[in-house]
Amino acid sequence: MRREQGHGPDADTRRLTRRGLLLGAGVAAFLAACAPLYRHVSSTSAIRVESFTSPGSGRSRNILVLTGSARPGGNSELLADAFVRGARAAGHAVNVFECGKNPMSACLHCDNCWTTGTPCVVDDSFSALWPLLEQADMLVLCSPLYWYNFSGHIKCVIDRLYPYSRKNRLRDMPVKEAMLLMCGESLFPRSFAGAAEAYRQMLGLKRWKDRGRLFVTGVHEMGAMAGHRALATAEDMGRNA
Repeated sequence: MRREQGHGPDADTRRLTRRGLLLGAGVAAFLAACAPLYRHVSSTSAIRVESFTSPGSGRSRNILVLTGSARPGGNSELLADAFVRGARAAGHAVNVFECGKNPMSACLHCDNCWTTGTPCVVDDSFSALWPLLEQADMLVLCSPLYWYNFSGHIKCVIDRLYPYSRKNRLRDMPVKEAMLLMCGESLFPRSFAGAAEAYRQMLGLKRWKDRGRLFVTGVHEMGAMAGHRALATAEDMGRNA
């Protein structure tokens, strides 16, 4: 008797083989799609990161904004611009120091702070910054996310605040409150945990009141922040500072 084509054990085997190949290809495609997710999740901290704003007292403040990008018109610069726009509209005095466009050395730990009557003996752009620090009662850090932390530009500036934390300092900054604004390519808020924890430690050291934090995920390419809803949030943070 002649067996009909397409039936019998051989045909069943072929169907099972094709099904296995399709299943294997589907699993491989799924794993490839999950690889970026695994990379982000496995390389970031479990520290909880969240955005929030606390209400201000309604009085006018002298605010110093430190920006951490050297890219003109970059995403974090747009974020800072929105904050400044809101703060000035509310009557606050605002100075902006662009760390990425006014590069300075990191702290050299030479321990010569105040020996010349000024905070630091290193002759660089810190000479233009420290008078602004000494008239500000609120400090706002606005940085892009670089390698799960602040950018190097703004980190150098933060390091140079050392003279104001020494026991033998001649004077301290009048800063009493602070805010943190950050944006980055990562889709996961906890990728900002390194900077968020460093900021939290600074608040504790200097006894600054935390007035708010804003973490904007998923922005990387030039102009990705344009029209983003986070700009309205940043502007409100400035208005309510």
